Amino acid sequence: MKVNSIIVRYGEISLKGKNRIRFERLLVSDLETCLGAQNVAYNRVVLKKGRIFIRGTKALPRLENVLGIYSYSPALEIEKNMETLRESVLQIVPQIRQAASFRVSCQRTDKRFKYNSLEIEKIIGEILLLQSHTPVNLEKPDIHCYIEVGEDHIYIFSSKIRGYGGFPYGVSGKLVSLISAGIDSPVATFLMMKRGVEPILVHFKVNQSEVEKVVKLKEKLESFSSGKKIKLHLIDRNDLFQGNFQRLYDNTRFHSYMCILCKFLMHKRAGKIARQEKAWGLITGDNLAQVASQTLKNLHAYQTTSGLPVYSPLIGFEKQDTVELARKIGTYDISVLKSTGCTPPLTPKTGVSKHIFQQVLEETGLG
Repeated sequence: MKVNSIIVRYGEISLKGKNRIRFERLLVSDLETCLGAQNVAYNRVVLKKGRIFIRGTKALPRLENVLGIYSYSPALEIEKNMETLRESVLQIVPQIRQAASFRVSCQRTDKRFKYNSLEIEKIIGEILLLQSHTPVNLEKPDIHCYIEVGEDHIYIFSSKIRGYGGFPYGVSGKLVSLISAGIDSPVATFLMMKRGVEPILVHFKVNQSEVEKVVKLKEKLESFSSGKKIKLHLIDRNDLFQGNFQRLYDNTRFHSYMCILCKFLMHKRAGKIARQEKAWGLITGDNLAQVASQTLKNLHAYQTTSGLPVYSPLIGFEKQDTVELARKIGTYDISVLKSTGCTPPLTPKTGVSKHIFQQVLEETGLG
């Protein structure tokens, strides 16, 4: 079946009330940017009653990474009358003949159309059955023929390609993301991007191999940013410790506190950057009790340091859930590349009280 249009569906944007039009217009703009980046010719992008229609296109662009899209379908757009539908639906017959079964489903966004959904399904189903001799299966059809009666046209299509949903990139504002070269923080950053956040990445570098991975992760995250570049701040870990990292690490008094000290200083510096960037808070890849620095006591000790809200979307995730999402968005293969990271203490503190930690800060001069 030839294609001359694409139907784009969005989910939560439709619930935004008076702000809905701003979200919709931003999504239209992001779609136009995506089409331009792929050199896809089209006539225009039209917003109509909870749908966005890309009209006059023959090519099939990849729109999955445009945040805010719930699903999209390459479709044949035809005149809005039953006779044209009867004729045009024959184009899908060759596909149905090669299938084990089929089903017809109709949705009317225009309830004024003469035929209701059940009547259209019955009429078109009979035509396709007669022409293809392929049996109907309403439960698990091998091919699904969808018909949508819109405000101005009728659309015929056979697939719904899932997107990531959420909100258009950047519509919610800025957050500073503490990004490492590991698995968790890029996934946490993506999840907040999906909620409309523009991330400002901050990486505390240990060596160049980690920096190279972080740059690749930034580029992968930019595949979801609608053509916009994501800013990256690189800060040397030794600068974070005022040049005293190795001295403190080798000191038996402070050795076991190094993980939580590092997190404390990261949040402190990230808070300063957030204020400079006019961001509303921080993003972390923290996962409760996954490592020593992420116990409830330790999280409490350093997550209040910046004086800003801290968003940790992975806090209750199982590790495998995070890995699966990392694979899906394409960050996993980068995160698992071999590199030389930091060496944690042999016996890191897992539950530092606020009083004791304050003493450590005073003794190290890092408070």
